[in-house]
Amino acid sequence: MVEKTIQHHARELAAIFYEGVRAAESQDHKVQIRQRGRILLNIEPKLFAKTYPTLKDYLAGRKHGREERFPDGTIRHIDDGSVRYDTPGWLHWYKGAREQLTEMLSMPQVHQNLKDAIYAALLEDREKELKQTDPRLSPNVTQAPLGRLGGLR
Repeated sequence: MVEKTIQHHARELAAIFYEGVRAAESQDHKVQIRQRGRILLNIEPKLFAKTYPTLKDYLAGRKHGREERFPDGTIRHIDDGSVRYDTPGWLHWYKGAREQLTEMLSMPQVHQNLKDAIYAALLEDREKELKQTDPRLSPNVTQAPLGRLGGLR
């Protein structure tokens, strides 16, 4: 489960990323995703543009065509008319959106009403996350009648 405010911010970050990759296509250079100085991913903008022809396709995770990988590391896009669904693009940005919103709570230039809304969204997101990971908090857990707990009658 995701929270709508965080999802909206993640979609905005994904759109910025998409436009950046598409802009790199005209400059004819690869886009690199780095973390702590390491290259996590090299993106070929022309291949990316064929795979995700529109921002809407990227956000929904609709991959057009298929990729063929060769032993030398090159990748070729084959436009066979197929569309398959993958992880929606905005989900890759969800954690970053949550982190950015958390940082906004400490910024003095952010209005208190906005901070309150962000805090409520982050709290709701955390509660949803806990319900998914902790079976004791899930409403689907069968509860024992009170009389049978610990020998109480």
